Amino acid sequence: MERGNIPRKIKGFRDIDADLNELRQTIIREAGKVYRSYGFEHWDTPVLEYADALGKYMPDEDTVDKGVYNFRNPEEEPVLLADGNEMRDADAKVVMDFHPLAMRYDLTAPLARVYSERLFMDVKRGQIMESNAPLFRRYQYGPVYRYELKLLPGRFREFWQLDFDTVGTSDVAADAEACMILSDALEAIGLERGTYIVKVNNRKVLKGFLESVGIINEEQEGAVLRVIDKLDKIGWDDVKLELGKGREDASGSKIDGLGLSSDTIEKIVGFLKMATGLSTRAEVLRKFEEAAATNPTATEGIAELQKMDSLWTKLGFDESRIQFDPSLMRGMAYYTGPVFEVESLLVAKDEKGRERKFGSICGGGRYDGLVEKLLGLKVPATGASIGVDRLAELLRMAKPGQVTAQGPVFIAYFDDELQPEYYRIARMLRDAGITAEVYVGNAKGFKKVNKQMAYADKKNCPLAIFIGGNEAAKGVATVKNLKLGKELEATTTDKQAWISQVQQEVPLTELVDYLKKQLGQ
Repeated sequence: MERGNIPRKIKGFRDIDADLNELRQTIIREAGKVYRSYGFEHWDTPVLEYADALGKYMPDEDTVDKGVYNFRNPEEEPVLLADGNEMRDADAKVVMDFHPLAMRYDLTAPLARVYSERLFMDVKRGQIMESNAPLFRRYQYGPVYRYELKLLPGRFREFWQLDFDTVGTSDVAADAEACMILSDALEAIGLERGTYIVKVNNRKVLKGFLESVGIINEEQEGAVLRVIDKLDKIGWDDVKLELGKGREDASGSKIDGLGLSSDTIEKIVGFLKMATGLSTRAEVLRKFEEAAATNPTATEGIAELQKMDSLWTKLGFDESRIQFDPSLMRGMAYYTGPVFEVESLLVAKDEKGRERKFGSICGGGRYDGLVEKLLGLKVPATGASIGVDRLAELLRMAKPGQVTAQGPVFIAYFDDELQPEYYRIARMLRDAGITAEVYVGNAKGFKKVNKQMAYADKKNCPLAIFIGGNEAAKGVATVKNLKLGKELEATTTDKQAWISQVQQEVPLTELVDYLKKQLGQ
């Protein structure tokens, strides 16, 4: 049996249509304006990186081949020593290798490489130390890739992220600023205040509390954090079971518990639930102090949250935008201080009419170990990421039709002899800053008006220009406002009244000005 060459996409990858592209670009454009207004520069990095650079930051993974697409470089290159010099064998020959490469799985690991590469030689010379590491603030957007053996519903192997990061400061004012940036960016993109909330926690507060109840080593702490991080998926009862004796999942598989005592479990759950019903950040801070202020690590974290709260309060970012949430566990295994996550409060209906909550749409935190393994220098950093495709999906479902790609002004084709005139007019419009397209279809009956209008409607063209022999002789064009026509169809039954509002004969000498007025330019 012959194998068929069937046109199809790879699972986990998508074709992006004009409307989704327009929405994606709107998210990037509006958020980018906010990032630049705070002083961030726009950088890009390659999709491919050396695997060892990316692998040092794989969250919760020990080897680079887990979670990333990787392969060997087709070009043989020198192997480098830790000081940057070429490795040589016993005969003083340069050791060569086809280095493993990987497609970036996020935009943070490439940031670490950018920062480290720029400073590498200065660090080796002793000119750059932890005390004088330079400040670097950049934002970046683009596709990232995840090598997932089995895709969960709604997940993809290629998706876009939109990040901003501040490297080189330990001042939590940068973390407070990150939360304000997320809020400003989401509102600029189109989310109304009250439809989202920025939730904030601090790894140090939780770490200090866990120390106070006997969770004192990193391995045990990490295990507890991983269980708590499942809270949204499995609920409080199953979290308690996994912290204690273990449980069976829906398939009957046994999940081992951590074996904590019931007293310790109740203290942990009580700590996580302490903010339930509290309306202000000040109240949460008081609860934090009551629960963990005797621990120095927790005290440090509480002080950081107090400073952040003070900045937000003075700048008008109240609890309608930013809240403290002790149960927020996002990335606690690798964040080192403040951590933040934006939760969508919108409820939308999916394609099957089912109500759906979106939950987290973006987040970030402080990760002071960002460049240490690459640069040998501990440099503080903080930042956040917006999942562009996840946010686009939210906007498409919650606000259908709000952002669609607008097509060009459409120039219909009626007369072969007038073809040069159609292209002359299109050039005139483009020179005036108006996008324009001359219809060039060649299917049977392509000159029929209904076929051309179907094409223009599919492309969401706002206006159509008709020039036949009669119009050409008079030096005019018939202009039809397609957008207005669609709007009036629902309310106007008189065809002549509809035509008088939608269609207009315009002298060619006045065409540009008329179209600009119709387009609102």
